[in-house]
This record gives sequence, structure tokens and C-alpha cells, in this order.
Amino acid sequence: MTAAPDIARVRKMRQSIPALDNDVYGHRVFLDAPSGTQMPQPVLDAMQRYVRDGMANRGGIFPTSLATEQLLLETRRKTLALFGATHHQAVFGQNMTSLAFNVASSLSRDWNGSDPSQYVVVSELDHHANVDPWISAADDASMATRWLPVDPLNYALDLTHLDRIITDGCALVAVALSSNAVGTASDIASIVARAREVGAISVVDAVHGLSHIPIDVDALDADIVFFSAYKIFGPHVGVMVIKDQVLERIRFHKLAPGPPTGYGKAELGTQNMEAIAGLSAALDFVSSFGAEGGTLRNRLTTAIGGFARYEEDLTAQFVSGLNDIAAVSLARAPETVPKTSTVAFTVTGVAPDVIAAACAADHVYINHGDFYARTLAERTHVAATGGWIRVGISPYHDEEDIRRALDSLERAIDIAVRT
Repeated sequence: MTAAPDIARVRKMRQSIPALDNDVYGHRVFLDAPSGTQMPQPVLDAMQRYVRDGMANRGGIFPTSLATEQLLLETRRKTLALFGATHHQAVFGQNMTSLAFNVASSLSRDWNGSDPSQYVVVSELDHHANVDPWISAADDASMATRWLPVDPLNYALDLTHLDRIITDGCALVAVALSSNAVGTASDIASIVARAREVGAISVVDAVHGLSHIPIDVDALDADIVFFSAYKIFGPHVGVMVIKDQVLERIRFHKLAPGPPTGYGKAELGTQNMEAIAGLSAALDFVSSFGAEGGTLRNRLTTAIGGFARYEEDLTAQFVSGLNDIAAVSLARAPETVPKTSTVAFTVTGVAPDVIAAACAADHVYINHGDFYARTLAERTHVAATGGWIRVGISPYHDEEDIRRALDSLERAIDIAVRT
């Protein structure tokens, strides 16, 4: 059973999120957190307040412009605290994909014409936002690509031959903190350490994993880490945390009047200030569930750790329920492999969209497809049949949500199999 403190926390969280108000909207169960969490009222209020009180761009000496500058500085500070990064800069952008392509195309300016024996390394487990930008840059520079292979039976990376894949010719290694499709958490510490040994730039996609796994960038010593606010109660805005020395080394595509150093050299144009106000409030919201007192960093990491422990219990209940449904095949790493609260599965002989549509009609919102983890879908032989059905559990869910989801899935699967 769920512990009393967790029940109180979940109640507080649910009461903060308008979309979960059953009296207004009916009992909808949002069970695809990997596609985005629901937004709390304090985040909505912060975004509205920024607009209502007077929007402004940077560079002015009037109050609203100065307030915008302060907002940016404070949000960068909070972001670096989230990552435990003291030798990095926080760069804002439209989303992770846009930021990654900007880095990749900028890197290729110096890769082009370089040693043809150089190459990049990407992962078969990852969302293609952390694959295609680097392959594209390598192609532009006539460089090769190597892959960190996935074990299709275990839904996890096979790092047995890591030292043979990442060698002295490697320019960049990209890997995700965890899989957005099947939830597997990867051993990024070993991968980043190996990249560092051969002088390669290390890139970590923390977009999916960050809301479940606290990360310490200083200890990890990763060069570039990405995340997106909408996965952790915020709006749609992307963030790149990049090591100072790497930031200065990359010749970013930029406007001539733009800053030649610091985070400004990597930010293209005017930022989405109201979304950044929402990100700032989202980080405050998360920290409010952490340990009382202490640093912002400590409050954020203890909150995320607490979320993960709570989600683990609900995930175990959900997986146990799925195991009782004969037609279901879980796409899940073994018990010994760390995972987030993301559960993917297929139903024998039934297209994933059929199950998702039936659940949606029952006001249980789950998703289907390959979730841009195209290579993983191909390696595990589900691409041709529509991918997986995916459920993502968040800290605002409770046991009733899990029961409703299992009941809805069981009805949908029973009807589909009999039909």
C-alpha cells in the first residue's frame, strides 16, 4: 500500500493541476507522461504574470526589460542547480531537437575536411533527436557513424565491446539517460568516461530520464546535456547544459551582433520568455516537494528521488496487472536493469492504435507508436506492426488511476482479440 506521506503529497500535487480536476473535466486519466506531464497552476500563473505585467526583450534600461534579464539569469541558475553543474552554461531554445541540430551543424563546420578516420557514436536505444543530428553532421563532414548496440531481448544497451566501439578516432558520443520508449536506464557513466578517455565530446539526452533520475553533471563530467521542461511540469521549452570549455570551442552559427562568448553565442534569436518564466516556476514547484531547508539543488534532487520511489511502486502494480493479461507481451528490461516508470508492450495480433483508441474512448489516455525510437523499434521487430502501446506513470498518479488503466486495457484487449 502507498505510504501516508505519499498520499498527502499526491493529493497536494493533484490539487495543483487544473487538468486533473475531475469535477470540471470528468475523470480523465493521463497516462502518457513521456509525451508530457500536466501543468500545475503555479506554472500557468507565472507564464500569465510575465505577459500580464508587461513583456520585454533584453537590452533595454526600462523596468520590464531589466525584469526579463533577471528572469533569464535566475532560471539559468535554477537549471544549473537541477543538474549540479558548476562548470557549465544553461542555453535555452525551442526544444531539444532544435538545440541539438544547432550544435551538430556548428560542429560540422570544423569536422568538415578533417581526418576521414573520425566518426561519431550514437545509440540504438535512443530517441532520434539524439541520433539524427549527429549522423547528419557526420555525413556533412564525410565521417562515419558507429552504433552502441541494443540487446533486443533485454531492451538494454550491450556495452560488452564499448572500448572497441569508442576509440581514438571518435569525435562525439551521444546516449540517453533512459529510453523514452521502453524506460531502460543506461550506464551513461561508463559511456561518458570512455568518451573522455579518447577525447570525444559526450552528449547526454536527459529529456525523458531527468524527471525520474537525479543527475549530477559535475560528477558525470558530461560535456553537453539536454532536457525539456514539458517533461517535468513545465511548458514546451528546451535547455542545453554545456561545459564552458566546449561552449567556447564550438563555432556556433550565429548573427554577427550576437555575443561572441558565453551562453548567448549558442542562443538563436529572441527566446520564449513566457515559457522560460514557466520553466522557472516548474523548478520551484518540483523543489517544493523536496527535503525542507538546504540548497535548491538538494530540494530538487530529493524531490525527484521521492517521485521515482513512489512511481516504482505504482509501476510494479501496473506491470503485475499486465502480466495477468494473456495476450500482452512486455517490452521491458530484466529486473536487474534500472528503469523509469515507462512501460511499453504489445498485444498479440492487435495493432497498437486499436488499443489506444479504445482506452481513449474510456477516458484513459495512453499512446502508441515508436515514439521516435525508430531504430529500437526496428531492432525489436515492432516497427512494421505499429510499434508499442506505452504507459508513463507520473508522481500525480495514484492507485485508482492504475486500476482504471488496467480495467480499460483488459476490456479493450478482450474485445480486440475476440474480434
